[in-house]
Amino acid sequence: MAGGLNEFPNLRYDATKMAAMMEARLESPDLDERLKDPANWPAEMRAEYGDDHGTASALAHRERVGNAFIELRRAIDDFNPDVVLIWSKEQLENFAEDSMPPFCVYAYDSMDFKPHRQAPRQGPTIWGEDENTEVHINGNRAAAKYLTTKLIEQGFDMAYSYKPLHVPVLAHTFEGLLTHLDWERRGFPYPVVPFYVNGYGHWHLSNRGFSNEGELDPPAPQPWRCFDLGRATAKILRDSPWRVAIIAGSSWSHAHVTPKNSRFFPDVEADRALAKELAAGNYKMWRDLDLQQMIESGRQEILSWCCLAGALDELQLKPTYFDVAETWIFNSTKVTAVFS
Repeated sequence: MAGGLNEFPNLRYDATKMAAMMEARLESPDLDERLKDPANWPAEMRAEYGDDHGTASALAHRERVGNAFIELRRAIDDFNPDVVLIWSKEQLENFAEDSMPPFCVYAYDSMDFKPHRQAPRQGPTIWGEDENTEVHINGNRAAAKYLTTKLIEQGFDMAYSYKPLHVPVLAHTFEGLLTHLDWERRGFPYPVVPFYVNGYGHWHLSNRGFSNEGELDPPAPQPWRCFDLGRATAKILRDSPWRVAIIAGSSWSHAHVTPKNSRFFPDVEADRALAKELAAGNYKMWRDLDLQQMIESGRQEILSWCCLAGALDELQLKPTYFDVAETWIFNSTKVTAVFS
């Protein structure tokens, strides 16, 4: 089986603060002046924000997305995998100026991490957990090494790692995904192989001043390369000794990196169109996505879903559960799906 979800951290905290990123952007001097007046917002955005700073909408958004996480977890439990492979990105956490690979398989034996490391800033989670809460997840080094070896033999010049570089264990993205896969806080007993995809490319280090003015650092991998990698991964794992669930983890269009909307709200219309194709099982079109258009729509993170699309095409899986939680004020649309 395969699936997809998101790691949006604010789902786990005080609903009255879920629109904080959007409200902070309102104070930015480079925001389009027209957008500082709610009268110029899209009608759906005004309705979602309401007269309570989006609190009612936040509660409904969290309930919907949380229920979708529960559906995905139920499918994983029913499948009972030996290994769960998770494609996702990070944001200058484990990788930085000393190494920025397009892809990396984490061949870890185990992972003990604190998923709410930012809790002092956010407050306690909806489960009453705080920054000291620690989670244990098993890895599967043998499966990770097997996959990496086979990918290299097939021409994918893979990076791999036996230990973290700049973070204690995992980036916040993988930590968040594993937290959301355990939304009911029952524990997550399945060994995990995190598979890093460099979704942000030149945005990473260019924003840190490593390029001269007017220059960009190298880009993210192309969608077609991610698709082909996903297809090869699926075939390798299908023929492997392990029963593997394949997961893509990221939200879709992100408000804070959508230049066409002054980095104020996501490209909801573009997400709608792409979700329609995925729900219809039209996977091959994901291979033909244009990276620059993805950047303009703030959809860099869905490169991990391009990997998933390639795997779905190879395995001929169909969507059996598909939920799209749209939003204009909570940074990004959240898609949760099950394919079998």
